[in-house]
Amino acid sequence: MKVLTGCLTTSPARRREKVCVVELILLAKSGCSVILLTPDDVYMTVGCKRAIDLAVDILAKPKANVLLPRPGFPWDIVRSIYKNLEVRYYDFIPEKNFEIDFESVKKVTDKNTFAIFIINPHNPNGNTYSEAHLKQLAELAKELSIMVVSDEVFRWTVFGNNPFVPMGKFSSIVPVVTLGSLSKGWTVPGWRTGWVALHDLDGVFKNTKIVQAANDFMQINAKPPTIIQAAMSDILEGTPNYFFVERGNYLKHKVEIGYSKVKHIPGLTCYMKPEACTFLWTKLDISCFADIEDDQDFCRKLAVEENLVVLPGIAFSQKNWLRHSIDMDTQTLEEAFERLKSFCERYFTESGAPRKNVNGVN
Repeated sequence: MKVLTGCLTTSPARRREKVCVVELILLAKSGCSVILLTPDDVYMTVGCKRAIDLAVDILAKPKANVLLPRPGFPWDIVRSIYKNLEVRYYDFIPEKNFEIDFESVKKVTDKNTFAIFIINPHNPNGNTYSEAHLKQLAELAKELSIMVVSDEVFRWTVFGNNPFVPMGKFSSIVPVVTLGSLSKGWTVPGWRTGWVALHDLDGVFKNTKIVQAANDFMQINAKPPTIIQAAMSDILEGTPNYFFVERGNYLKHKVEIGYSKVKHIPGLTCYMKPEACTFLWTKLDISCFADIEDDQDFCRKLAVEENLVVLPGIAFSQKNWLRHSIDMDTQTLEEAFERLKSFCERYFTESGAPRKNVNGVN
């Protein structure tokens, strides 16, 4: 057996890997009148988290600020961004399937804002942006003189009626950086293989030395595992379409179960049935519960009393929301929501009075 060692950065295998990423991106951009993306515009990283680090490192300037979604990136990623930039947040409109609130974007943008980060499909909201909405975003970004960085790692988990449209399709309007990885679409998070693609029709990245900065960054940072680099072309080109179809049907079935269960749990509101990703995102009405301070307190007590783990919204920069995983077998999923319901009923009160005793637990 031939053993692969070292880094494939400049090898033919490495080149083919980047060609496959380009083809993958362009495949989703069918219908775009102008497409300019080459292997030289793609940078392979150790997972999407490192791709975000690369994007921030090469784009940031002194005193710059960046717009992040709320909810959005987990705190570990936000903290790494904080080290380099001032972070500002924009919001969504839950009643409109979590469309971006463009007015909130305008309010937090100033002359030092260099980019808006989006997540599409969105984790944890579970929505996929329409082509019209993304075009509006591109036009707004152009008006505000900022670029768009689009995290698209969940693009292969879409199962709703709203098809995935890549942000790179609008790079003729505004400079776009897209981020991707194998982890979510192929369910291989431990493989730590991601990428950054620079969509630069007008040469903004080259003229501002961003391309040089990206190349410098890659010279001093780790690359994806060598074995996986060598396998990338087979992974991206050889995965049959039915794999994604079956995965989508699986997730859609789990969402149907979870969404129907949440409707009968007091104090929780799910504004939309997810059309992508692997979670439900619910609003927690703290006023309905006795002896519960906030989403963190809710999750802590839930874990202790029901042996059930749900992530608090504050982990995604939005207090008093909850993220529920639905990517599990049906029996486990149904039991999880029964435990959640039991917990909520135990603490639920409309008057703020002490919670009732249920099954001897108080």
